Amino acid sequence: MTKKELFNLMTTYNSRSASLKFYDMADRYILTIGDHHFDLNDHTAENLIVDLKDNTFATITDHNGHKSAKITK
Repeated sequence: MTKKELFNLMTTYNSRSASLKFYDMADRYILTIGDHHFDLNDHTAENLIVDLKDNTFATITDHNGHKSAKITK
C-alpha cells in the first residue's frame, strides 16, 4: 500500500484520520479508517510507515515494540 492508496481509502470512507498499529492479540498490523479495519501484513505495514515517516501529516511512534502511525489530512 502506498500513501496515495491510503489517502484514496481515507477519501472513499470520508475520514480525515487513520491509524496503523500492531496488535499483539491478532499478531498483525491493523489499519483503521473510521469504522473500517484492514489487516496488513508486516512487510506492507512497515513499508507504509517508512513511506509516511517524513511527512507532516503522519505521527510515527513506538507501540509495544512496533512502529505505529497516526495519519491526519
